Amino acid sequence: MPFYRKRIWAWLYLLLIVCVAAALLCSWLQRNRLDTDLTSLLPADGQSIQAQQLAKMRMNQRMNRDIVLLVGSDSPDKAMAAAQTLQKKWHDTGIFESVTGKIEPDVTALQANMQRLRLAVISEDSWRNIMNQPREAFTRQAQALVNPFAERSVLPIEQDWLGLGNIIMHQASQDRPVFYNVQTGWLNIDDGTTTWILLRARLPEKAGLINIPDGLLTLIHDTQASLVQQNVQVLMAGGAIFAAENKATGERESQYMSTLGMGLTFLLLLLLFRSLRILYLLLPLAVGILFGIAATVTLFGHIHILTLVVGTSLMGVLLDFPLHWLASGVIQQQWQRWQALHMASKAFLLSLIITLLGYAALLITPLPILQQTAIFSAAALISAFLFSLLCLPVLFNTTQARIHPRALYVMLTLGSMIISCREIIIQKKWLPLLVLLLLAGGLLRLDTHDDIRQWVNLSPEWMAQAQKIGVLTQTMPSGQYFVLQADNDDELLAKSHALGQSLQTEIAQKQLSGFQSLDQWITPLRVQEQRQQDVGRLMTNTESWQDLIRLGIDERNILDYLSGLQQQPLQTISQSLDNDLATAWQDLYLGKMANGQVAAIVSLSGVNHVSALQKLADENNGIYFVNNLYSLNQLFTHTRNQAIALKVASYLLAIVLLAYIFGWRKGVLLLAVPILSSLFCLAIFAYAGWSLSLFAIFGLFLVTAIGMDYAIYVSIKQMAVAERLAGVLLAATTTMISFAILGFSATPAIASFGRSVAFGVFFSMILALALLPRASTRGCDESV
Repeated sequence: MPFYRKRIWAWLYLLLIVCVAAALLCSWLQRNRLDTDLTSLLPADGQSIQAQQLAKMRMNQRMNRDIVLLVGSDSPDKAMAAAQTLQKKWHDTGIFESVTGKIEPDVTALQANMQRLRLAVISEDSWRNIMNQPREAFTRQAQALVNPFAERSVLPIEQDWLGLGNIIMHQASQDRPVFYNVQTGWLNIDDGTTTWILLRARLPEKAGLINIPDGLLTLIHDTQASLVQQNVQVLMAGGAIFAAENKATGERESQYMSTLGMGLTFLLLLLLFRSLRILYLLLPLAVGILFGIAATVTLFGHIHILTLVVGTSLMGVLLDFPLHWLASGVIQQQWQRWQALHMASKAFLLSLIITLLGYAALLITPLPILQQTAIFSAAALISAFLFSLLCLPVLFNTTQARIHPRALYVMLTLGSMIISCREIIIQKKWLPLLVLLLLAGGLLRLDTHDDIRQWVNLSPEWMAQAQKIGVLTQTMPSGQYFVLQADNDDELLAKSHALGQSLQTEIAQKQLSGFQSLDQWITPLRVQEQRQQDVGRLMTNTESWQDLIRLGIDERNILDYLSGLQQQPLQTISQSLDNDLATAWQDLYLGKMANGQVAAIVSLSGVNHVSALQKLADENNGIYFVNNLYSLNQLFTHTRNQAIALKVASYLLAIVLLAYIFGWRKGVLLLAVPILSSLFCLAIFAYAGWSLSLFAIFGLFLVTAIGMDYAIYVSIKQMAVAERLAGVLLAATTTMISFAILGFSATPAIASFGRSVAFGVFFSMILALALLPRASTRGCDESV
């Protein structure tokens, strides 16, 4: 007696299912295991130096945790009122770590920071202007004393006789359109017709893109709707917005696609079999998805939303084995469930082994998303097969599934037509040649370009808002930046300054719109020492401050000020960044690395010509150009080629296994089914103008497994031709339903995967049925 006929195995497996479900539920209650982070789809870059890895993490955090908002109106008062309401509303939700809008600075702390930074952060040009014409600097302060409309500094004039405070404030704003309105406390942009107010919301560090707060997208949409009603414009940008929308889209698609696929599949089966008992096939589906999620979460700690969407589409594949088994009951008058199970399981087990070899090959690829999907699919197929083997026969022990006679007639007629077409193609020598020419023409036109932007659905609305914010703020972040390494802070700033001069040339040539570097904020220690000496020489030039003396200012006060300035402690990079004035530069300093060197980022915006920037890199001198988008696309190309090589290797393993079991001639014939199906699918992609993405390649792995399953199943001579025909048609139809639905997904990667499998299964069905003998099919036609 086969092991699967012993009830003890069924009970043990049911106990395992309960334990797995309980463990997964407890794990999910402790922490949300659903991942929506785009970056988690990507591999860790093991070839990067520590500074590059830290820079990548810092830049991702900068883009992903922060949401930038611009509230605009032609009425400044209306814009301020709307911004104030928005800041309070967002703060009160508890979603964000902080919501920065109206600034009420600690004046005492701000003054103290300005005083300690006076020598360190003044740009070289500003300092030279003061030292070359000190009298003009003192005269400006003298005029400010008597002019009520003069620009006021945060520092009192008697503490800032050279006017360094205003210079520091201008440098802190980077001379960009965003300016701090001292009267209102808001950060403003005035584009001539609209007053914009800048706000920034930061998600908690534990949130990021992996754990997007549930209420974020609802809050964003409510904010937009409420401000539109007030006739106030609002623009938002941030990686978290795209992640939240992709999470919502993925969850929505996962629900409606799985529901639609399951509904259509079981509606079809109910119409064909005319028995509610067919609904028992929901059980292996549920078990497969349960074990798929559990295996993925166990190995990776989470499951990505794209993996879940792809995984739930396996419904049709999970039904293949039980449908092959039940197909024998369609024809046989005296159906023997255990005998039918034995014959179907032998064929399916072989195709399952070949399928698992393909999934094992995907684990070698460096992309976590392919690894996750391979683990999910393998676990789902194995668990669903075991449930069908151990538990389903008990549920079908009394009632035989009987298919509708007309449906059976249609199936057999279709089988006869396919076989007739096969014979016509064989007889007409030019038809195979025409097919080969069409196939070759399609393969030559195939677009194999891979791009991370093809993986997800980037909303045009949010892209447009992000671009407009970039134009208004004159900051358009890009995926390119420089990473610098040096032995000490002074050398690091010198490298940054030299690189900055080259970047200024590129700006003049319209190769990029701007950049941000540490040397724009802080000067080297040697420069600060030189400035102390400059102040010492200035103290002897009493003619410079005569205008202040004429206004009654005691000369002692001026000398005390200069003396304090001369004795100003030197500021390191870390010390200079430890204040609110340096917020824009704080993320650029990476600190000391494990090799003892210090590192920093030079961020770029509005990059128009990457190759010109690449030439500025000098890795031997510690200047690295990072182009994340290019690196990822190169990685995708390499991974796609690797996947194709693995697919070819899996074919070689399959032919050895098939030759051992069936002989070389029949083994080659069986393997031709998935190979030709994959090639026809590639040709369809080419003629339709669809790009062959990594997900499409992964779909072809699944097509190989399904094609082998059908080819092996139709070769079982112990089963009647009609039984094999019905089994393949039923399995292919249910599989095509679920994957064809995926082809309409808004997520390009999912759509590409669904199309490749749907077309591949269609051709696998046609080619597998073409292997059936014609004479037997006629006999079945007559019996019907």
